[in-house]
Amino acid sequence: MLPRKKKIILTLIILVYGIFAVNCVTTEPFTHIDTFNINSDHYREIRRGPWEVIGKTDYQLIFDHDEKIIHLRGGETGKGDNADNFDFRTRRPAEDWFPDTEGVIKIHYGFLRQYSAVRGTLLDAAYQYPDYAIRVSGYSLGSSWTQIFLMDVITHWPDRDVHAILYSPANPWRRLPKKYQLELEKRTIFVYPHWDPVTWMAVAGFHRYGQNIVIGKWWRFLPIQHNPRQVIRALDEI
Repeated sequence: MLPRKKKIILTLIILVYGIFAVNCVTTEPFTHIDTFNINSDHYREIRRGPWEVIGKTDYQLIFDHDEKIIHLRGGETGKGDNADNFDFRTRRPAEDWFPDTEGVIKIHYGFLRQYSAVRGTLLDAAYQYPDYAIRVSGYSLGSSWTQIFLMDVITHWPDRDVHAILYSPANPWRRLPKKYQLELEKRTIFVYPHWDPVTWMAVAGFHRYGQNIVIGKWWRFLPIQHNPRQVIRALDEI
């Protein structure tokens, strides 16, 4: 029998290598549609301001009336956002948000607060232009709360043309019915470096649903791969 200390060390080693195995998938260049090319220029563009701010939530709404597209961009962590990032409590959204889910959805409370601040503005825009497609982009915190917006759009307009490419996402969902898991998986692409620790929230019981595009080198884990410079470097290697 192994001593207790060695058992703990062995368990940690197995956990680390398990995460490594999950993240070590083949990196391939990927193009979703013409307006969503996964590259460093696209990543830089979605991080540029100026940002609109409601509460503490940074966002951009861009209306392309020629192409009939609404672009939503979620801003990264800003001043004062860390409390939301680390608020791992879970809450159910208001009953009228997703009425056919029977109250089973639970969401990371910090990300729920971020989205709650801008929900009315975003849904008003979507209602104002019901025939417009919706394209969502975000990085870090902005790739977390925007997943809740996707769920909102799918609930209100099941057949609407809505797709997202989100960089270095944290996971907002504790529970989500299978029906909506499948819908989000069809519409969402996540892009992140192999060793980006922010993307490992499944260890804490939070999940995301979509296609995963892993970039960068499997052996590169320092400096921290969530840093924008590291994401850009990895995207330039595609």
